[in-house]
Amino acid sequence: MEETNLNGLRCFNGDCLELMGSMPDKSVDFILTDIPYELDLNGGGGHGDFINRRLLRPRKESAIYFVSHGIDYDRVFTEFIRVLKVVNVCVFCSNKQIGRIMTWWESKGYVATLLVWDKPNPMPLGNGNYINNLEFIVYIREKGATFNSLGYRLQQKTFHYTPPSKRIHETEKPVGLLRHLVALHTKEGDLVFDPYAGSFSTAVACFKEKRRFVGCEILEKYYAPAVKRLKLVTMEQVLF
Repeated sequence: MEETNLNGLRCFNGDCLELMGSMPDKSVDFILTDIPYELDLNGGGGHGDFINRRLLRPRKESAIYFVSHGIDYDRVFTEFIRVLKVVNVCVFCSNKQIGRIMTWWESKGYVATLLVWDKPNPMPLGNGNYINNLEFIVYIREKGATFNSLGYRLQQKTFHYTPPSKRIHETEKPVGLLRHLVALHTKEGDLVFDPYAGSFSTAVACFKEKRRFVGCEILEKYYAPAVKRLKLVTMEQVLF
């Protein structure tokens, strides 16, 4: 498994379950991630702008096929519980995953809350249905999880951030939104883990908020340009 370490930001190219298997118990303060979606690639449903880029019959080796088949919830979430000091998780997901994710965590005794990212000026591709201006985040916590009082406006359950205009990954999230979540749920110096790092925007957010980071991306096509961008971000911070 390839690793790049940039100013305490540890970025891995490989399988996140393999990486988590090597991580110590209770070593992570917060998990912030955008899990592979369960999408209907043949018609209805979808996840924001991503579904509008779908292939009608995606090849099994294609990136969209890979990220459209969800995850093994039991294996992944059980590892989340093991590596976290206290359960403190934000998971971006598709509409059809909300119920399954919330039910899994609530059945284990944790509190699950639905948060919403309301995107300004969404793509006008309704095709006779609602416009996809919303994306969803399931926030899971237990007693003792960090939550910082940042003020009335910053503690609302709806977030308003414009999607990035240039993307490395099809479902890339704005760094401002990720910084907002990191600031709410961690303290300076905390360790944030992103097992499905994609463009490593979470790493950028952690760098800017002075948090440590560990993340993993299995696909080289995303990992290489993401690490290149992260190197530029860290170099700019040192220079200016």
